[in-house]
Amino acid sequence: MKKRIKYTIILIIFLLLTIPIYFNVFTDFFFINEFNIIISVILVIGFLTLFLIGKVIEVYGYNAEIIKVMEKHDIINSFVEGNNKIIRWLGFLVIIIIEELVFRYYLVGLLNIQSYLGEMLIILISSIIFSIFHIHTWFSYKNVRILTIFLIYSFFLGLFNGYLLLTLGIIPCILVHYSLASILYYGIYKRYFKVKT
Repeated sequence: MKKRIKYTIILIIFLLLTIPIYFNVFTDFFFINEFNIIISVILVIGFLTLFLIGKVIEVYGYNAEIIKVMEKHDIINSFVEGNNKIIRWLGFLVIIIIEELVFRYYLVGLLNIQSYLGEMLIILISSIIFSIFHIHTWFSYKNVRILTIFLIYSFFLGLFNGYLLLTLGIIPCILVHYSLASILYYGIYKRYFKVKT
């Protein structure tokens, strides 16, 4: 019942966040602003770097104590229990869309209005705020190592997705965030929870 209420609230927030888009608020972030070979290379290198950092975290970032605590995470728990596939795929996607709308689309859009701020500073500010947002992991897990992993990884993801937003728009940000997070959580499940047959 608690999860149903939680995901109902998340869905309402998602719907509310999409309303300004219908009134052309920051709609230039929906479209590719610039695309060339350099951006393509940065996209591939950035994605692979974050993927490899995720793999290093998966292998070396967790110990037995942390893994026991991480089983409470909604996505990992849905893999372990083999249920809640709607939460795993749709609910998780909605959460990521909300994060990208808040911390990339709207925050970068608002900071971009302040024309005296350069793009690099805007990306840095939004990445720091996105990272600080992940302090909520402390309240879920009460573990400094998990908190540190989430803060550092979300900062680098924020830097990369901030750049993506300004060049390729919001859709690639959502796809990258969803892909990397799904790969990371599935990797944790597969390494530490999946029964070997």
